[in-house]
Amino acid sequence: MKQAIDLHKIGEKLEFNDARERSNGQRSEGIMTLGPGKKGPGAHKHTLQTEGFEVIGGQMVAVVNGKEIVANAGETIIVQPGESHTFVNGSATEPLVAKFWYEPALNTEWMLQTMGEDAMKNGGDWANMSLLPTMFMFYKLRYEYRFAGMPFWLQDVILGIGAGIAKLTGAAKKVPLPESLPQSHQMVRQGQAVTVN
Repeated sequence: MKQAIDLHKIGEKLEFNDARERSNGQRSEGIMTLGPGKKGPGAHKHTLQTEGFEVIGGQMVAVVNGKEIVANAGETIIVQPGESHTFVNGSATEPLVAKFWYEPALNTEWMLQTMGEDAMKNGGDWANMSLLPTMFMFYKLRYEYRFAGMPFWLQDVILGIGAGIAKLTGAAKKVPLPESLPQSHQMVRQGQAVTVN
């Protein structure tokens, strides 16, 4: 069983199932619960993955490439690779419960599990994650995960500096990298494929 990421302070819970293992890395999936009126992650992009949400209970209000989409129980939102997206629980009184998935799985599940475990140790809030290990992780995953609204080159500079400091101080050792993370790979930078080491 995978550890549930229970961020009680902000009313968020993530529970991954064994889809990654069953599908040989083709799909990662789980169940997300978000408390009444709570916000999901800041706007971001998955450069190489499709992400989907099937609302089980409550209401999801997503913003995908600047367009607001409202989904209620039984409805699905699909986010294509490279699309900026974020979401909130559209209800002030009931939790949002949704099935979510990534295709292909890549390393997003590992990232969320690792950051979530750190956030739980530090009080149950994403905002309390350890800075340098988090910057190191985001730098390592820059080919598949990007923050929206900031040029990729600037993200590379900021996260690269943080990752370098994490290596120098030993903070990077707190982040056990998955075997699936390639040493050299293709990433998408503002629509162009670039080889990264």
